[in-house]
Amino acid sequence: MTNPSLAVLGAGSFGTAIATALARGGNPVTLLCRTPAQSAEINDAHHNPRFFPGHTLSPLIDATADLDAVIGRDMLFLAFPSKVMDEYAGRIAAGGKPGGTVVNLIKGLHPHHFTFADLFEKTAPTTRYVALKGPTFSRPLFLGEWSGMTCGADNPADGARVTALFGNSALAIDTVASASSVDIASALKNVYAIALGLVGSTGPSENTTFMAATLVIKELRAVLGSLGCHPDVLWSFAGVGDILLTGLCDPSRNRTIGLMMGKGIPIDLVRSDFVAEGVRAVDALEAHLGEVDTPLLDAVAEVLHGRAGPAHIFDAFSR
Repeated sequence: MTNPSLAVLGAGSFGTAIATALARGGNPVTLLCRTPAQSAEINDAHHNPRFFPGHTLSPLIDATADLDAVIGRDMLFLAFPSKVMDEYAGRIAAGGKPGGTVVNLIKGLHPHHFTFADLFEKTAPTTRYVALKGPTFSRPLFLGEWSGMTCGADNPADGARVTALFGNSALAIDTVASASSVDIASALKNVYAIALGLVGSTGPSENTTFMAATLVIKELRAVLGSLGCHPDVLWSFAGVGDILLTGLCDPSRNRTIGLMMGKGIPIDLVRSDFVAEGVRAVDALEAHLGEVDTPLLDAVAEVLHGRAGPAHIFDAFSR
């Protein structure tokens, strides 16, 4: 069987890290860069100095700034900001390989279609959609430290083809037979990371920290069930694994939002250079949830919309 042709759309920190993991698996891969200057740096010097200064990229990685040069590849790994997903989905629908695969690494929800799986089903119905997400910060992944991700695919054969690419890459991958369930779980963890950041801003004891984390997991189970998600997703890397990483580790952007708000530090929640998927996910989740009781999610929404102060998160513990 011929190896699939691969491209990673987005040469930021995570796109570069996933390209490196693919190269460790023995796969040639092209990074789509934002500028010709960045692609030239990667091709000429095998460096991506803005994100990984001092590190040499695999010779199996090359780069381009021309989307048309890679859009027809067998597999496209999506690693660009979520706010431009509509634009790229349209380009893939128009110029992508018929029956090709998109592997979505982006965490968030769509304002109109809810999940990115739904967006591609409607926008590019001949494209095979796979969600690959989990508790993975980009730097450890880039450096080859063991990491975990969940491959969500409605067709198990599609998921198996993606998983097979990462042999010898120090990446443990579990599977869920539902791409939209992985999309939803990965977006929920961003919201609950803000909640745990709000708690963390008070300098809590271990008792309080892990009480809050346990309540988050309980509420996550209820929300996933209410949204009809696959039962396996809760205990996957993209479920509890990502909640624990994103909610309890300070490098997390969304935990940082909670920490800063709780400490009264001014923060612009919509700055393009401070991407926080959890902020945009709250309204989408609240609009799709039914009667399920979600005190923590409700509290985060109240705080983010300025209807309550950060300490309101503690009111959710007794509901």
